[in-house]
Amino acid sequence: MEELTRPVLQPFLDSDTSFEEARYVLFGAPLDTTASHRSGSRFAPDAIRRASLHMETLSPHTGLDQSDVSIADLGNLINLDPLEEALGSVEEVVRRVRDAGKTPVMMGGEHTVTLGGLRALRPDLVVDFDAHLDLRDELLGERLSHGTFMRRALEELDFKLLLVGCRALSREELEFAEENSKRVALILAGDLLRGGVETGADAIRDWLEEASSVYLSVDMDVVDPAQAPAVGDPSPEGLGVTDILDLIETCAAGQIQGLDLTEITPHYDSGLTVTQAAYILLESVYYLDIARR
Repeated sequence: MEELTRPVLQPFLDSDTSFEEARYVLFGAPLDTTASHRSGSRFAPDAIRRASLHMETLSPHTGLDQSDVSIADLGNLINLDPLEEALGSVEEVVRRVRDAGKTPVMMGGEHTVTLGGLRALRPDLVVDFDAHLDLRDELLGERLSHGTFMRRALEELDFKLLLVGCRALSREELEFAEENSKRVALILAGDLLRGGVETGADAIRDWLEEASSVYLSVDMDVVDPAQAPAVGDPSPEGLGVTDILDLIETCAAGQIQGLDLTEITPHYDSGLTVTQAAYILLESVYYLDIARR
């Protein structure tokens, strides 16, 4: 995929696994075009990679270690302008990874990159961990952006959407979700914080039962800003990393076809957010591998 991606000097976990040998294929999509608050998400993929180099890789959740999973790092996408061309590049890479019988793992960049992954995989269900709904019809005069892409995806593709950890809401988006309640459901952060993670896990299990293919997306602003402050649009009363991983473990029981992690603006803290992100990304892959076994 040399015409679509450029290798990096410091791959995720310093992996030298080849594409052919890998079960999970990671790549960066450093799109940073439509930010409405903080820009800088283009720096996130490489920052996450650097953070991964200093992590212990034995998982306390699954018992797996780096040597138990095969992860290749393709590097970063090259063609990121204009926006639709960038999404086309994401779509092409994800499709090629899928067609090779491997699981694509994408690091954004802004959350808009998820639309490219959805176009490639066309899942039955999208489980989106996000403080926001991203269901606006328009944001700052743009119909395609990090705050509208999920609405465009629902208009274009046939899938159901489960939004987990949301709390930064607009009336327009809530009304859209209510009007499309057969396709869209919300698990509010406040309900999880008051009722416990298992209330969300039960809802996720219900939606997984009817889905033969699932896409998992993690916008890092779902994490409480006390634990992950360097995101594009931080919002109070978020979830803790442990709760998020417990819910991702539940998701892994479904037929996960691909996953992504997005919306870090790494220069807004001293490295805490990318450390959390690298950890979430690796533990998510471990959960997928346990479920696959």
